[in-house]
Amino acid sequence: MLDTPVAERMYIDQGEVVRVRVESDDFYDDEPGPPKMAEGVQIKSEAKRAPYNIICSIAEQGLGPVAWWNGAQDGGEHMDEG
Repeated sequence: MLDTPVAERMYIDQGEVVRVRVESDDFYDDEPGPPKMAEGVQIKSEAKRAPYNIICSIAEQGLGPVAWWNGAQDGGEHMDEG
């Protein structure tokens, strides 16, 4: 993307609907187990990672923000009609 001219770059805004392909998903069962005590004081252990990770990609035809492809589809329909 860095070698693309600024005027041709496409950005994704927060809240946009995005089509993705799931590359992988990982579930980590970090169950805390029984509470640990040190000298009568309970030690809280915090989760070190998210319990569920989904790795996705938009690097394929038809993927990315829906608005990108809706505009392309509208343009294609008008070309067929005219």
